[in-house]
Amino acid sequence: MEMILILYIYPIVVIMASIVFYYITRKWYVGPLLTFIILTIMTLTPAFTTAFFNWVIVYTVLSIGVTFISKLFSRKK
Repeated sequence: MEMILILYIYPIVVIMASIVFYYITRKWYVGPLLTFIILTIMTLTPAFTTAFFNWVIVYTVLSIGVTFISKLFSRKK
């Protein structure tokens, strides 16, 4: 169950949150920054191990990529 969350659910949530935060604030760094902060706090809870921090880095990079793609699409309009 944990791998389903890590491989499917969390990336979908990160992608949606990155798009929403970009369109709300129009700043590319807000979504990745909030993703990093929230997931790092989750790493410190007993439900996750410190190995989850590797996934935090992956999700932050994913958030940066999605934000820049959103930025490109919003410029075309």
